Parts: sequence; C-alpha cells; structure tokens
Amino acid sequence: MAGSKTWTVMSIMNWSANYLEEKNIDESKTVIEWLLCETLSCSRMDLYLQFDRPMSESELAIFRPMLLKCAANQPVQQVVGNCEFYGIKLAVNEHVLIPRPETERLVEESISLSEKIFKDINHSTVEKKEGNKTEDKEPAFIPPAELRILDIGSGSGCIAIALAMHIPYAKITAIEKSDEAVKVLKRNINFYNLEKRISVIHADIRGYRPAIPFHMIVSNPPYVAEHEMSTLDQNVSYFEPYLALSDKDNGLSFYRFFAEMFTNWMSPKGVALLEYGGNGQTLEMKKIFSAYEHRVIKDYQQDDRVFVVNMKAEA
Repeated sequence: MAGSKTWTVMSIMNWSANYLEEKNIDESKTVIEWLLCETLSCSRMDLYLQFDRPMSESELAIFRPMLLKCAANQPVQQVVGNCEFYGIKLAVNEHVLIPRPETERLVEESISLSEKIFKDINHSTVEKKEGNKTEDKEPAFIPPAELRILDIGSGSGCIAIALAMHIPYAKITAIEKSDEAVKVLKRNINFYNLEKRISVIHADIRGYRPAIPFHMIVSNPPYVAEHEMSTLDQNVSYFEPYLALSDKDNGLSFYRFFAEMFTNWMSPKGVALLEYGGNGQTLEMKKIFSAYEHRVIKDYQQDDRVFVVNMKAEA
C-alpha cells in the first residue's frame, strides 16, 4: 500500500482483500468491507455507492492499522470494536466473547417461551362458590408483573440486551464476574438506556443467592473442554478470553453446578435455557438433568445447541 498512490474505495478493497487472502484470512472481502465501513462511517450499501471516491490520507491512516490487525488474525469485531447480534449493535473487545449466531437461537427460543410464562404468572382462576357449587370462571387478568430473568455470565450483555429489547415486561439481572467484561456490559446497557430494565451484578454465580426467584434463567457458559482448546481457530483461542470459552475441565462443570443449584433460584413454573457444546455433549447433558423435564433445541446449522430445562420433575 504505497503512500504516493491515489487509492479509491474500490482499489483499496481489491488490494486489501487479496492481501488478507494471502494471509489465509477467511472471508477476506467481508472483513475489508467491515473495515472500510468503520473507516468511512458508512453503511455497506453506502460503501458500494462510492467505489470511485479517493480515500484521504487521514482515512488511510485509520484503515491501515486495522488491516494489519486483521492480517494477524485478530477478529474483525475486536478490531472495529463492535459487532451485530440479533439486529443489535454491541461494543466488544478482547475481554468479552464475541457473540455468535448460534446464541441467537437461544434468544429466539427465550422470547418465544416468555409470552407463555408471562401469561402463567399473571392469570389466576377465580372460583365463585354458590352453596355447595363451585363455578369456574375465565382466568382473570391481574395487573402485569415483571418477568424476572437471570442471565449468567453475561459478558457483552448480548443475551440480556436482546431479551430486554424484545420482551417489554422483562426485568433482567445480568451477573458477570470479570472486572473488564462488566465495563463492556455496562457500556452496552447504557448505550440502549436499559439501566432500569437490566441490573448488573459483579460477582461469581457460585456465591450468588437471589432475594427472589426468577421465572427464566439463560446462559451461554464456557463449554469447550480444555483438551479441545487447541483445535479452535487461532483467532478464537488466541484473541478471545479463555475463561469465557473453557471451564479448564471437560466443558460440563457449569452444568453440573447449575443442576444442583438452580432450584434455589427459580420459581415453580420457571424454565432455564442453556447453550452448550452441541451433539457431542447432548448425552451427558441429558444425564445431568435427568431429574427434570428437558428438551434440546437445534441451532440454524441443525446441531444440538440449546438445552431447555423445566422446574417440573421428570415423571
């Protein structure tokens, strides 16, 4: 990228995409589009409308260091400092896990279940007694209560914020133990003015005792087994927080802890939705939660991904 040459948006895109391809960076064109949109503060559509526009030296000065970071295999989301999740733009950095499309399936299912749970906790059967006769009436609607949701290991807040924005009656508690991740979490919550809807608790879940039970618990905990960390792509294992990926064990330690404790945190009709490592962990997950009603939700790639647990004991 010689400094004396006049670079247009198109020429810089083509040259940079080839450069990343030579470095074996996946989806190089998409990465460059992302970097250029960030550099020029424009949408992808606007980017394609200005291909012939020369880039200024100040713009190139912003673009070049980002390109070098991506060439070193750093995730583009970290390089630009943001990502999109469930239609929401979120700040991310090296201290939080970059939200994945698989986790959107957990959010989608949580939103779907929330309506039924909310109706269950807000309706009661009114019985009118006439002598020895009991007459059942239609369920009477009680003024709306909050749907209390706990997000364990909230990280960037992607799950909590997506749920808050799609479930207007939700009151969410986001618990996160990492000092640096909490900063990102609060930044994202504040950006969307959700401080009154999402409460942040800076603590380890293993020492947490809620004052009142939750109707729904969601979590994307570390589920990569320690021996599998070396098989991950370098841009994941090297740049993303280790403790957000792996439990330094077999990937199941959180679920075993959760199975012992979640009855103390959840209301009688509550439900938990837990992301996990997919097909290879399904059998063990079913053993861990064998005492309770449970089912598996597949992700968009048709892999097992979300484990749904009801408080009701398995018959």
